[in-house]
Amino acid sequence: MEIRRIASIFGVNNVIDVKELKIGHINRTFLLDCPHGRYILQSLNREIFKNPDIIAENTEMIVKAFSGNPDCGVSVPDFLRSGGRIYIEENGEVWRMYRYIEPFSEYSPYTHGFAVGRFLRVINSCDFKLQIPRKLHEVDLPLPIRNVHGDTKADNIIFGKTPAVIDLDTASRDYAFVDFGDMLRSVTSDGFDMQKIHEAVAGFAEGVGDLLTKDELNNLYGGTLLVITWLCERYIEGNKNFPNKTQEQCLERHRQLVVQLEDFYKYKNDISSVIRTIFGKAI
Repeated sequence: MEIRRIASIFGVNNVIDVKELKIGHINRTFLLDCPHGRYILQSLNREIFKNPDIIAENTEMIVKAFSGNPDCGVSVPDFLRSGGRIYIEENGEVWRMYRYIEPFSEYSPYTHGFAVGRFLRVINSCDFKLQIPRKLHEVDLPLPIRNVHGDTKADNIIFGKTPAVIDLDTASRDYAFVDFGDMLRSVTSDGFDMQKIHEAVAGFAEGVGDLLTKDELNNLYGGTLLVITWLCERYIEGNKNFPNKTQEQCLERHRQLVVQLEDFYKYKNDISSVIRTIFGKAI
């Protein structure tokens, strides 16, 4: 079987069972059971991620940053290597593999926010700048450009004993509000809830610490509106951006995001108040 052969290239043999996980909108993901543990094997979509070498270099820098901060309270995947590299190209596909991270607790908005904030803090506390593998939008604001994850939805956080941030292929250079805004959008994806927003912002504040400037903090709410708007635009363009979805599913997702965006506009004062209260004298 192709999946077992790919796994063997990473040094994983005797695979007992292979299960495709129907998660995510872009990559193919497989869960492998082995006598000595479980692994995640992913195939990156080459139509979306056209520069696998850049993604590999970015991932290496992020992994190094977290290996140098083992007590930061957040982790990233433990990638396997083949020939010293964390990615391989086989039959026109790019593959990566890492040890399965066992979920330990239920979803928590606070932990979600903490994981995103601490991830930002760690990857911006080291002397490197991530490369930009693809450009999703163009906007020029007088704010610092930082290393970011780029896709901080709940599916990309494993709520284990230590929360883990996964799917690092979207990591790039952008505004910090990109990660904050997508996190807040994800927190309210099942319905607008100010309590969840309060918990998520509090977790983010603890995680990010004093990394962000006053101007960045003052643009967290407005940046969230931009993030949701950009995602709306990507879905209205159809399934060229989300190959695992049909055109009809993309249009329905666009409609849902428009409703969500309206809620964020409606509760502008409440959300802004939560951000000001939690960050206190910083803004």
